Amino acid sequence: MFTLFRKEIAGFFSSLTGYIVMIVFLLANSLIMWIMPGQWNLLDSGYAGLDTLFVLSPWLFLFLVPAVTMRLFSEEKKTGTIELLWSRPVTDGAVIYGKFLASLFLVLMALLPAIIFVISVWILGETPGNLDRGGSAGSFIGLLMLAAVYSAIGLFASSLTSNQVVAFIIAAVLSFIMFRGFDSLSLLPGLSVIGEEVAAMGINEHYRSISRGVLDMRDVAYFIFVTALFCEAARIMLRRSKWTKAVLITAATGAACILLSLIHIRVDLTEDRRFTLAEPTKEILKGLQSDVTVNVYLDGELPVAFRKLRRSVEQYLDEFRITSGRKIKYDFINPSRSPDRAERDRFHSDLMNRGLNPVNVMASDGEGGRTQKRIFPSLTVTSGETVIPVNFLRNNPTLPPETNLLHSAEGLEYEIIRAIATATADTVHTVAFIEGHAELDEIQVADLTLELAKFYNIDRGVIGGRRGIIDRYAAIIIAAPRTEIDEKDKFIIDQYIMNGGRVLWLAEEVTVNADSLAAGATVALYKPLTISDMLFRYGVRINPVIVQDADCMLIPLKVSNPGGDAQYVPTPWVYYPLLRPSHQHPVTRNLNRIKAEFAGTVDTVGRDTDIKKSILLTTSPEARTVMPPVLISLEEAAEMIPDAMFNAGPLPVAVLLEGTFRSAFANRMVASIMGEEALAAVTESKATKMIVIADGDIIRNDVSWSGGVPEPLTLGLDRYTMQTFGNKDFLVNCINYLVNDNGLIEMRSRELKPRLLDQARIKQERSLWQAVNTLLPVIIIILAGLVYNLLRRRRYLSVK
Repeated sequence: MFTLFRKEIAGFFSSLTGYIVMIVFLLANSLIMWIMPGQWNLLDSGYAGLDTLFVLSPWLFLFLVPAVTMRLFSEEKKTGTIELLWSRPVTDGAVIYGKFLASLFLVLMALLPAIIFVISVWILGETPGNLDRGGSAGSFIGLLMLAAVYSAIGLFASSLTSNQVVAFIIAAVLSFIMFRGFDSLSLLPGLSVIGEEVAAMGINEHYRSISRGVLDMRDVAYFIFVTALFCEAARIMLRRSKWTKAVLITAATGAACILLSLIHIRVDLTEDRRFTLAEPTKEILKGLQSDVTVNVYLDGELPVAFRKLRRSVEQYLDEFRITSGRKIKYDFINPSRSPDRAERDRFHSDLMNRGLNPVNVMASDGEGGRTQKRIFPSLTVTSGETVIPVNFLRNNPTLPPETNLLHSAEGLEYEIIRAIATATADTVHTVAFIEGHAELDEIQVADLTLELAKFYNIDRGVIGGRRGIIDRYAAIIIAAPRTEIDEKDKFIIDQYIMNGGRVLWLAEEVTVNADSLAAGATVALYKPLTISDMLFRYGVRINPVIVQDADCMLIPLKVSNPGGDAQYVPTPWVYYPLLRPSHQHPVTRNLNRIKAEFAGTVDTVGRDTDIKKSILLTTSPEARTVMPPVLISLEEAAEMIPDAMFNAGPLPVAVLLEGTFRSAFANRMVASIMGEEALAAVTESKATKMIVIADGDIIRNDVSWSGGVPEPLTLGLDRYTMQTFGNKDFLVNCINYLVNDNGLIEMRSRELKPRLLDQARIKQERSLWQAVNTLLPVIIIILAGLVYNLLRRRRYLSVK
């Protein structure tokens, strides 16, 4: 076998055709990846990865591998040496697999100069060496397996004919059918029932997973079996009398591969375990009882960064599909596919009505100009009659676009599986807004209510001293009470907490009349909370102060010009701080800043080791507090406050409490409070949690009026700058964290390493790296050919 192996290698490198095939393959890769503008250009993508190589190679292999294998048996048949070959003292298997290994080796030799691409990306990284080595190694293993199958197909095609051109064509067509043919076949209406099984017969279904650095034993088994199948098919075509042996070998290989696939070993080789799903995700997916359909609307002609985000979505959905036993079905839909603008606009409007938010981006128009495109980084999850919209783009204006897209990719697993869990849930939790104490009314929290309604049933109601009335709720929201909560309601809330209930508190101890401020000035007054004793017992105190922060919102301030005309000038208003979410906790990780108005601060108190306390929101370091009563005048906006006075931050504004709490009514005569004899309080809670926020305005959306009809605006929207802050995402995360104990929200802690190219260096050295990656692989092939033939010639001369 080794003699045949060496013979085939020598024959290939002794002809000019072999070098031409390798050079064409490398030039095609180089030109597409480094020279030609477009979606595959690595330098334009800005990312330190070789995804383009692993996407292009299967298509370029359709030319390379048939060119390598077309002569394996066709030449033997044409020259009449095939019978001589069988007469040698070597087995059929040695002949077949010797030629197969030779062709596979030649394909790998053609790939070897592509190491130049790896070195270049390594050097050009924003941080040199930030290439994902594990993921790239796994992807190269995928190419090796793909090359093995293509080589086996080429070997089989060469066994069918003595004409090398015909062998080339048969190998190319068969390889294409195996790579993409089954995918197309699975889309036929008549095969929709078994579409997944048909697609699984093709190479692409198994190569996609390995090409991103995930080795699944089922995929490895598939490649081994298909390789053996075509090699043994070649044996049958060449040695028809030995068909029994070929069938037995194929059957034995198939059985071994089936057993191998039952092991269900799946290894994620990427350095940050990008495609390793969390255990809660796996549990949900494996527990699906029916099919779930995911329609993704991020498709069509997209900017490079959004194409990468689209690829991340597809990769996660692939993992979901595999883990769920193919119960996850997904499709990518281009929302702008219609050439008719009116129809396109109608479709966009329908998507927006379904809760999908578009973004407008600038893109090249192909003629050197720039046009604005509307894209939808969104999807819908459908299970039965339930449809859940998901907007997965993180858009923090304080961060660069690359970071926002990275954060979006980090949150994909959580966003998608949360929607799947909601759509397929047998029971839906109920969350209640408490009323009766001058809390924010329904229209003022309408936007959050609509968002929460995607995941929960929402109630509103008055406690009214009725014990047990709130026990059925998964969580309650107390949104900015402005009148005192009486002892009966306090006791009911306390006992709700003792029995494991979860509470989102939004309250403040200073009251400010914003309507009076419109006239120029108002007075902030201390108004103590009647729930202060409860919160103190639970481990937190809301301080009677107002935050002033140098990192704040802008308000339009009316300024008179010397000519007498007045105009509105954007002016920082320190009483409207932009709070900073903690990046250490899954509730607040990767969120935009939070818009607040006249916020207070919270302090954690007590040393109860049974309670874990996590700060969720803080001011900037350039902050301070003022004590009521205090006059607040718009004239302050025009005054310059010395920076040295803003030195008390960062100040905590929101805190999460988790653990076992002590009742605020322990050792009190609760029977007299409730008017019920022999009533005793539960004095220690079950394990539970609550969130305390020292600002009621965080949950309040603005309201516009049109024709006397109120219309709630987006929560967190600044009407002056039209910028939307992270209030809604923060509060939804708060409720999700409080209600759900399935660990899903912990996935928001996933962190992916940014793997970017050094754009400054690329700008300066672009031509150099294009030349290196286009010419150097070709030069290596030419030099290797010259050295090989020189040594070969010298060896034959020495023999003479």
